[in-house]
Amino acid sequence: MLRSMYSAVSGLNTNQTSLDVIGNNISNVNTNGYKSMSTNFSDLLYQTQRAASGASDSTGAISPIQVGLGGRTSSITTNISAQGSALTTNGAFDMMITGSNFFVVQNGDDNYYTRDGSFMVDSDGYLVNSSLGYYVMGWKSGDGSTVDSGGALQRLQLMSEDTKTSNGEATTYLTVSGNIDEYDSQLANGRGIDASVYASDGNQYNLKFTLDDAGDENASTYTLTLTGITDSSGKSIDVTEQEINLVYDASNGKLSSANSSAAGTATITLPADAGGASVTLDFSKSTNYNSSGTSSMSMTRGNADGDMAGRQEGTRSGISVSKAGLITITYTNGDSKVYGQIGTAQFMNAGGLVSEGNNLYSASNASGDPEYVTVDEDGGSISTGVLEASNVDLADEFTRMITAQRAFQANSRVITTSDSMLSELRGLKSS
Repeated sequence: MLRSMYSAVSGLNTNQTSLDVIGNNISNVNTNGYKSMSTNFSDLLYQTQRAASGASDSTGAISPIQVGLGGRTSSITTNISAQGSALTTNGAFDMMITGSNFFVVQNGDDNYYTRDGSFMVDSDGYLVNSSLGYYVMGWKSGDGSTVDSGGALQRLQLMSEDTKTSNGEATTYLTVSGNIDEYDSQLANGRGIDASVYASDGNQYNLKFTLDDAGDENASTYTLTLTGITDSSGKSIDVTEQEINLVYDASNGKLSSANSSAAGTATITLPADAGGASVTLDFSKSTNYNSSGTSSMSMTRGNADGDMAGRQEGTRSGISVSKAGLITITYTNGDSKVYGQIGTAQFMNAGGLVSEGNNLYSASNASGDPEYVTVDEDGGSISTGVLEASNVDLADEFTRMITAQRAFQANSRVITTSDSMLSELRGLKSS
């Protein structure tokens, strides 16, 4: 048989494989996170009809005479590094990685890797991929503020009893501001001042103070007395009166001391029925100027930075994911906690990953073992509300389809021509 016929058959096979790959690319043009593939060819063995010889004293070197025996598919490569375009979905848990890393999902035993970030929260509150329900893996925070990404990956249960509520926090600081006017007629019998605080259980209490002129003729000394406490329903709580003596500088109206403290702070202790917390009152911002005959002293929770203000118990109100993959849960009481961080994997040779279908890859000897890192370790990021689209270039696929089609036709013509030559040979015998 003619060698050309076998060579043409190998050409038909390789170009058929190329069309198969192109067809698969085109069928996945709308598949989230799909990476296009391409076929590479190499020639087959050669039949040597004359070996090469070196130069002699009388003749030069002679090149070999070889006849090729066709071609074969040498490899099918995945264009793993090309980023797909961003597809806006506004889905709360849709995510896209920018960079070379992969999301890590688990079916209970094995880890798989994907660029498809179409995730959802299942009936048990776990973050899973929407197609198979595989668990999205990451790291949990132990303290609500930091994440140790050096530990083992875990399933991320975003919605559970542990994340449902934020505990209340006691108010431990009150900032006192405003002016005490010595001509305020209410100071003789006591001017009422209220302050709202939270106990550690999140319940709110109203503190009732009385400000008076300290019962002396000194226009620079005053007494603030805790006289009562009521809970959120208005019920009174027994309290022992606690006094704070305030002294102001008569020359400039600024505070000199509170209970002999030049720092201008004093402490009161709430009864156990009101949480039992110690609360620091900061009077450093209060003054003692003569003005309109009305005092304006008031109290606000927390210090100048809003710290130690306390809070009531809150319920989960939202979940967000930062560009670094940090998952933060917010609550109705203004509290926020870092729940954990999305884990990602990187490979020495991502092109060596094995496609498992369903937008999943598995590690192989060619890819190397995965290294689990945060997405921003190599400058990558995670965007939410978007998905990574397929990186298939239709114009390129159609061009390669035409090339493969023409090559297939040409190899078919070689077979037809070879068959015609064989017919001619058979005709010599019959004639």
